[in-house]
Amino acid sequence: MVHRMRTSLWLILWFTSCTAVDPANSDQESLISDGMFAPRMSDAANGDASTSSADLAPRVRCPEFMVQIPGATASFCIDQYESSTMRIIPTGGEEPWPFDRPVDGQTVRAVVRPGQKPQAYISGAQASDACKRSGKRLCSESEWLAACQGSAHHTYPYGNTYVKGACNEGRPTNPVNDCFGSGSGVFTYANMNSPCCVNQPNTLAQGGSFSKCRSEHGVFDLHGNLHEWIDATTASGNGIFKGGFFVDANINGNGCLYRTTAHAKTYHDYSTGFRCCAGLLP
Repeated sequence: MVHRMRTSLWLILWFTSCTAVDPANSDQESLISDGMFAPRMSDAANGDASTSSADLAPRVRCPEFMVQIPGATASFCIDQYESSTMRIIPTGGEEPWPFDRPVDGQTVRAVVRPGQKPQAYISGAQASDACKRSGKRLCSESEWLAACQGSAHHTYPYGNTYVKGACNEGRPTNPVNDCFGSGSGVFTYANMNSPCCVNQPNTLAQGGSFSKCRSEHGVFDLHGNLHEWIDATTASGNGIFKGGFFVDANINGNGCLYRTTAHAKTYHDYSTGFRCCAGLLP
């Protein structure tokens, strides 16, 4: 009887040791949540060469409606659409600022979302401040070009061959003339900052509405729609904007290569807009 009990006990212990879960060899993976991950324990325990200390770090990601772009030295995020603005109310809170009004005298921050008409009538200095208030910054020229040209260094966001109508550019008449008549004398600073200019037909479009005007990385409207201020300064102290706008997107270079250097960073009119860049979130 004693012999049978010892045999039964030995069998139970042997069976338990064979079926117990070894934490070091578990193939379970932690749940992915909000851009974070944990490697399978078996990779590290079994000396998998593909698992390193870098794999144990959190994944990085971009804020909402921003796209990750691989850079020459480091990856970065860029707004997927040209930016709108929110006015910060002095008494508290904020409200959308009209896309067709200059932001002079206002405190605004950058916001980005699809289906919105982006902010026109904004200067380079105002655009820079608006990005900073949202924890972002104006893009450098190299960042902007990387987002527009992609890995193949295309001339246009969509490729090397120009496609008429792919982007919002090439409007046959200038809206200043439509609003104020013919002649060069109508191109005054006041007229060029009138809301009338972007409320004419076939002028400013909602972000992303030109579906073919999309870069390799999924960034919209880098060619046409609005000029985009970047974080750059000429030797004479002027600012720089890129990409062209809904009338002209080729006088100062084709597609991604369009570059205007004629205006101070305090300048704005119906054609000037912006988008922001940022570092990756931890």
